[in-house]
Amino acid sequence: MVWQLQCSDAWFESCFFKYQIEFWPSGSENKHLWKEFMSQYDVIVIGSGIGGLSAALTAARAGKSVLVLEAERQYGGFINPFARKKFWFDTGIHYVGEMGKGRSLHRQFENLGLLDDLKFRELNPEGFDRYVFPDYEIRLGNSLDDFHNQLSKDFPSERVALNRFFKRFKEIDGSLRDLQNRKSLWATIALLPKIPQLLRYKGLTYKQLLDQFFTDPRLKAALSGPGGDIGLPPGSAAALVMIGIIAHFSRGAYYPIGGSKKVRDTYVDHLKKHGATLRRRTPVDSIILKGGKASGVRTANGETFNASVVISNASALHTLRDMVGYSNLKKKSVQKIKKARYSIGSVCVFVGTSQQPTEFGLDDANIWNYPSYDIDALYQPVLEGRQMEELAFFLSVPTLKDPYSNHALQGKHTVELITFAPWKAFEPWDEQPVLKRDSDYMKLKNEVGMRLLNAAEKYIPGLAANAEVIEISSPLTNKSFANTPDGSIYGMDHIPGQIGSGRWGIQSPIDGLLLCGADSMGGGIAPCVTSGTAAGNLSLKMIDKR
Repeated sequence: MVWQLQCSDAWFESCFFKYQIEFWPSGSENKHLWKEFMSQYDVIVIGSGIGGLSAALTAARAGKSVLVLEAERQYGGFINPFARKKFWFDTGIHYVGEMGKGRSLHRQFENLGLLDDLKFRELNPEGFDRYVFPDYEIRLGNSLDDFHNQLSKDFPSERVALNRFFKRFKEIDGSLRDLQNRKSLWATIALLPKIPQLLRYKGLTYKQLLDQFFTDPRLKAALSGPGGDIGLPPGSAAALVMIGIIAHFSRGAYYPIGGSKKVRDTYVDHLKKHGATLRRRTPVDSIILKGGKASGVRTANGETFNASVVISNASALHTLRDMVGYSNLKKKSVQKIKKARYSIGSVCVFVGTSQQPTEFGLDDANIWNYPSYDIDALYQPVLEGRQMEELAFFLSVPTLKDPYSNHALQGKHTVELITFAPWKAFEPWDEQPVLKRDSDYMKLKNEVGMRLLNAAEKYIPGLAANAEVIEISSPLTNKSFANTPDGSIYGMDHIPGQIGSGRWGIQSPIDGLLLCGADSMGGGIAPCVTSGTAAGNLSLKMIDKR
């Protein structure tokens, strides 16, 4: 006797579990059937970064039974905050684009049913990003034309070239948006004339694109300031990705009220409301294959869960190499995994202070500090596995972005500093226990952190001396708490060979296994949400076909 029930209602499921012993036939075989029934889901999601949460919520809102398995102590991945002495710090969300009404990310959050509980505040529309060089500064705000006009005033000898560049920029951005938004065969056909232009630029680095238009190195640096959002200098970054980033934020930048904690908690609350099951501290050891198809997962403690579809929010490397195994993949897929290049890591300094950043002229804008116009030279040591000789860094004050929330007690502020760091410098301590690494590791981490704090004194004098909390993270922290390959923060590097078909998309090489997150469509909040909702929607189609 096997009961066939599709139950996503939490109350009914609990009642069924409570009273099943009264009517479930006895015997070891039938106990096995009961155990198998209780471990059957429509969709299993591995990992709870924002991509995985979006995939899970998409399926759960459609009435499917969903299980989310998170390896760490808390949900969220890089949207999981942490607290020190009543200061709350974000680890991943610093700003998002496309959150104006009707814009792409706003529509996705709206379709997920989150916007009644999740609100965003627009950052300074006249300049939410400051790109600061030795003797020059420019801001990017919510008008690409204003950015263009300011550059034309500052670099009058390049005015004609700037007109040509931004005309081409808008053409490429329009093609990229049409490619993303196509929803029918006719929309795809209408896009065909634009494909040659996209293919023309797909293999170019951003530097190669800029060199086609400009000669002034200061202007090229100013146009490369947003490259920090993917952790690459213009000589490495894919031209199409850089255009996408600048365009994405030039339509406005926003910050979630309540920070990443509010984003994470809103997702989790809605998942529970729609009957999803979420489990922390449950790392997945392997993906179960039957006849070459994914049929469930096995956890590190030996539990087995079955599903019609498995969606992995873990890195493609960890998913396919470790959970699936090379022996179950075709040679082409194995080669793609092995040659994949992952982004650089970071050292972050999180500061809690009673200082008032506004007294030093700071507002809710991010600061990208570049001590040289040669951004490629700044990055080169990190790309070679060494520390930056001159620190390029990012400075953000979340309490100015979200002044009425719970990042700090009234009158106090949080300051977050980020610089890029190589995995190789920290790798010797990889095997040591988390939070128990030796004094040599602490010395290295603190040295880089103090360099970063001292560099930030340019903007907030006395920051280190007046800090009430100083917490420093490293690439090892990223690996330990978000399980990113080599402590990377943007997934697979956004170089020309790893965009479009160079990434994994949402369909893995294994039938029944979908992917989402940074390795799927790209790093950052918007691409990860997009990949998660796309994976969730595809899982619904796959379930309906079975």
